[in-house]
Amino acid sequence: MNFSTVLIANRGEIALRLVRACQQLGLRSVAVYSDADRDAPYVTQADLAVHIGPPEAAQSYLDGDRIIAAAQRAGAEAIHPGYGFLAENAGFAQACADAGLVFVGPSPRNIRLMGSKIAAKAAAVTAEVPVVPGYYGDDQSDEHLRREADKIGVPLLIKASAGGGGRGMRQVHDLSEFAAELTAARAEAEAAFGDAQVLLERYVDTARHIEVQILADRAGNVLHLYERDCSLQRNHQKVIEEAPAPRLSHTIRECLLDSAVRLTEGIGYDSAGTVEFLLDTDTGEYYFLEMNTRLQVEHPVTEAVTGIDIVQWQLRVAGGEVLPFVQEDISCTGWAIEARVAAEDPANGYRPEIGRITAYSEPAQPGLRVDSGVMAGSTVSHFYDSLLAKVISHGHDRPSAIRLLDRGLGGFHIAGPGTNITFLRDLLDMPDFIAGAHSTASLGAAYPDGWTPSPPTPLSQAEAVLVRLLNEAGQRGSDPWFALGAWRVTEPSGRCGAAIYRLDDQDVHIKGRDGRYLITLPDQGPIEMDNATLRGGTLCYEIDGLRHTTHAQVDGNTVTLHGPQGWVTLDVLTSDGILQSNRDAAAPGSGNQVSAPMPGLVSDVMVELGDSVSAGQPVVVLEAMKLLQSLTAPCGGTIVQINFAAGESVDAGAVLVTIEAEE
Repeated sequence: MNFSTVLIANRGEIALRLVRACQQLGLRSVAVYSDADRDAPYVTQADLAVHIGPPEAAQSYLDGDRIIAAAQRAGAEAIHPGYGFLAENAGFAQACADAGLVFVGPSPRNIRLMGSKIAAKAAAVTAEVPVVPGYYGDDQSDEHLRREADKIGVPLLIKASAGGGGRGMRQVHDLSEFAAELTAARAEAEAAFGDAQVLLERYVDTARHIEVQILADRAGNVLHLYERDCSLQRNHQKVIEEAPAPRLSHTIRECLLDSAVRLTEGIGYDSAGTVEFLLDTDTGEYYFLEMNTRLQVEHPVTEAVTGIDIVQWQLRVAGGEVLPFVQEDISCTGWAIEARVAAEDPANGYRPEIGRITAYSEPAQPGLRVDSGVMAGSTVSHFYDSLLAKVISHGHDRPSAIRLLDRGLGGFHIAGPGTNITFLRDLLDMPDFIAGAHSTASLGAAYPDGWTPSPPTPLSQAEAVLVRLLNEAGQRGSDPWFALGAWRVTEPSGRCGAAIYRLDDQDVHIKGRDGRYLITLPDQGPIEMDNATLRGGTLCYEIDGLRHTTHAQVDGNTVTLHGPQGWVTLDVLTSDGILQSNRDAAAPGSGNQVSAPMPGLVSDVMVELGDSVSAGQPVVVLEAMKLLQSLTAPCGGTIVQINFAAGESVDAGAVLVTIEAEE
């Protein structure tokens, strides 16, 4: 290998994955970090770490000059970009070469070629790989694009040529909407990628997203590592991936693999890469989508079924080694499935969750792998994406892999920001997914009005109330009843108390005597919980002689429980909280403001002073963790105050717009 020190131009779980790959190869690793990542696990585990700037990605992880300077300062001879940030930036790859550094990835020419969806489609056509019927030309005038749209017909997809992750993408179901959707797609593409070019494609409603992992070297050897299915997506972003793809005929599989290798050979590719296809489930036709010239987030499922460490071979190929195996040496064994654990709220449009992780533990069991980038004490920031960890199961067949993954997800204990773990477990239980018959439309079909968690069980509600009581006892003294003020009813002996809490706007009664607690929920019989204790965030109690254990976290009025049935978050008000809630409800003017739900960047202000708006109308677009969130008017009325402009940063709770409610 022609280098001994590698700078990792990334953060989070992929940076830690790369640190470990360097350790296994005997290479020295250099991490880079922003102010927000100073104490991150990857920083402490690297051989050396270099500070590169403030939390804003544009001034740290996206600043190629700073990263190259850090590599030179640390004595690194190579840079691995991971994925995201600068991984598919041809200019950065060229700058590395110009600085005498090895870029661990393909050539700048290939990155540039495949980075343009228009040029990539042309390369696919040259390699005789099918592409989705559409327009991929250079004439980007409104008139010409409209004529091409008329030829293609609806449904139609407008896509940013330089795009990814669903940004700069618009569906058109009526050509009368084409002009407005084209304007919106161009604006998104320009803002996100600095390139307003778009392409038009026929929209395939019921499709599967199949991708082929490629590994190539600089001696001209190109191999495939079989395929992955990444069809379960939300907002055009992958959620669960697996290898191999289920219910794929031998003929289609061979065509996909052959097409991927043929395209890769045709462009002279020389690193790890992924060729993505769309498979029309109605017709059985497949089409080239794009080629990712980097490591994919979901690469571990391929590593599991092939036994090939893709990251190590990326490094070894970049270091001048030739692949020592041929296609016939590579086999696919068992089944692997990956789920992405993220700090987000799937019940609220996948809104990112931020804050400090106060407790964190991962599942550990045979057949399970966890790639993570956080620990207890880590802070989830709005500056970066919300991925916390990837969980990968590897079973002898698909049903066993699903069971392993579900059990693994249930084995996480994360306190602090909310996560999508309950949502992921629900996806694994979808009939379409269990049958291997899912498509890119399955998630929307299963949850047409958006996913919502199952209602909490009466037992979970009782646990939440008991946790509030015992938590107050731990804070204020050994007797829980001393903390309850005017709501307490205590016998002279001091052995029995009664209190009222509020849960989901309904009052819950709790009594205690001789170490037992009796909790009465609305419309429910009493639940008796014996020998209850709350120690170190763990609630233990007995019901009818059966011992129950649940992890619990209290943050203000919010109680988060994690037990055998998954995660439950409930708001439980004490006496003080009930009184404050009543006062807040009576306060004037509290419902006519649009506030930021989290720190972020104002992407767009869609109204002006004096505009009339209706309830539910979008007024501000906020960007946080690489996601755009539309904030709507809480009531109808007139805009009387706008406090921020597009491009400005805001804190959580900042009032963005004030509305004078209509009479």
